[in-house]
Amino acid sequence: MVEITSLEYSVPVVDFAVTNNQRKYQIHLGGESLNDSPRIIVVGGVAAGASAAAKARRTNENAHITVYEKGPFVSFANCGLPYYVAKEIVDQDSLLVTKPEVLSGRFDLTVKTNHEVVSIDAAARTVVVRDPSGNELIDHYDKLILATGSSPIRPRLPGIDGPDIHTLTTVPDAVQIRKLLDGRRNRPHRAVIIGLGAIGLEVAEALLKRRLDVTLVDLAPQVLPLLDPEMAAPIAVHLQQKGAKLVLGDGIAAFHSPTPNIALLSSGRQIPFDIAILSIGVRPNLELARSAGLAIGQAGGVVVDSKMLTSDPHIYAAGDIVESTHMVTGRKLRMPMAGPANRQGRVAGTNAAGGAAHFGSVLGTFIVRVGDVTAGKTGIGEREAKQEGIDHIASLSHSANHATYYPGSHMLAIKVVADRSTGRLLGAQVTGRQGVDKRLDVFATAVAAGMTLDDLAELDFAYAPPYGSARDPVQMAAMAAGNVRAGKVKAMTPAALRELMSQPDHAPVQVLDVRTAEEHAKGAVAGAINLPLEQLRSRLQELTGFDPNGLLVVHCRSGQRSYVAARILAQRGFRNVVNLSGGYLSYLADLDAQRVAAPPATVNGG
Repeated sequence: MVEITSLEYSVPVVDFAVTNNQRKYQIHLGGESLNDSPRIIVVGGVAAGASAAAKARRTNENAHITVYEKGPFVSFANCGLPYYVAKEIVDQDSLLVTKPEVLSGRFDLTVKTNHEVVSIDAAARTVVVRDPSGNELIDHYDKLILATGSSPIRPRLPGIDGPDIHTLTTVPDAVQIRKLLDGRRNRPHRAVIIGLGAIGLEVAEALLKRRLDVTLVDLAPQVLPLLDPEMAAPIAVHLQQKGAKLVLGDGIAAFHSPTPNIALLSSGRQIPFDIAILSIGVRPNLELARSAGLAIGQAGGVVVDSKMLTSDPHIYAAGDIVESTHMVTGRKLRMPMAGPANRQGRVAGTNAAGGAAHFGSVLGTFIVRVGDVTAGKTGIGEREAKQEGIDHIASLSHSANHATYYPGSHMLAIKVVADRSTGRLLGAQVTGRQGVDKRLDVFATAVAAGMTLDDLAELDFAYAPPYGSARDPVQMAAMAAGNVRAGKVKAMTPAALRELMSQPDHAPVQVLDVRTAEEHAKGAVAGAINLPLEQLRSRLQELTGFDPNGLLVVHCRSGQRSYVAARILAQRGFRNVVNLSGGYLSYLADLDAQRVAAPPATVNGG
């Protein structure tokens, strides 16, 4: 390493070359004034880095700002890559959020792509940068912003580096995969996708659109593990309807290739494939952060404060490499998502350039489309509330995305979790065909604002028959949960009912279906008796033989009629009446969740 004894300077820019141990370094010590014209180096582009550089310029017109990006693109839409593979996005250039020449011309930034920062000397405030020819230069900074992002996880498994095994995280990845799918010779026909989070499912949708035979594998017992099982089940069912094969609760053990390529699972199953996509998560690129001596937290990310300042007073960090605070639980976690990365980059750029900005916390809001079904989540779900030991209520409801008398309405499944004592909304999940994004954004705003179920029920929504209903699904979900919290009705999810019934010494349970006889005949909860709501008062004597100390579980299609029935029964002397949350629709979703979690013993002849 070249030793620089002094960094005092006042001239505009000083560039000179030195040689040390047969290696040439170009040294930049430029700047007019450390106070008025700080030299800011941004390591990495994409969401966090590009946002940081642009915001730094808008904050300080006199700063000297350089962006080093080791890849060929300084800012691209990595969330758009599956849609490029699917050909929904036609042109590669559409994936480029901005180009170096735009950043240079509009923001007066020095942007160097294909330049990798290989080390940091935090004491000297210098970085070593390797250019495309392999030459190395030393550059000085007053403020450094690390936005090195993450890399796809490739576990050390036999055959993992085979030529037909891909990841999808960069534009070159997408271009290569699409070129293979467009090829006339040796075009892939069978695909296996390992990992069924949001990205894996978006890749699955893309490959199904390209008419491949797709098998999906995940060690978890469900798709979209961040969702509660019954909220993810409609996605799994829809994938099967589209022709995909699901293998859940089974992990990848090895790959064998070629002729034919085989994915060997932990269970011994063998899945032939022509192309495999790994989508089992990402790992933060922490090498530079560690080399600079930055503090790394328990969640495995760089520790930063609200200014995005690291443990080094001259180094900021943003994006996939940092730890964030979850707004609901207060826990530290890594959140490799574009939205937080963009906002963190803006905060880091502002502060590095002499401004003042703060980053708050994250909710992990996400949404994914798979074929005709969309699902998303904000805040925490019921599973996390239990893990955190939060005294909570969870409620399922089903409502049409717009007025049912206007053509084209579809049902939305909504699950909300709220604090039992205060009614504060803690999280929500939404699954359906239309209108998921609109409701999810309302819920995300409500959680961030600390709103209660009562607050949500009182919101004044835009309403016209093509767009909503007089009582929006958000309000219906809040009212249903609010009734439970207020003690107007007890509620139980289908999963909780199933768990109760599986216990050998459970108390007597009777399920009452208050749908019409026609609805009941088309499908019913096992063992349920049918007393339509309109006949309930006149036929109450039919329930006199039921153990008054037992549990009476009432359901309808979606939970609305059964709420009315539960109120009637509670006021007619039945002491332990429970409304099945979400009704028969949620019961079916729970059955689907159980079914897809237990796939067939063989797949593709394996």
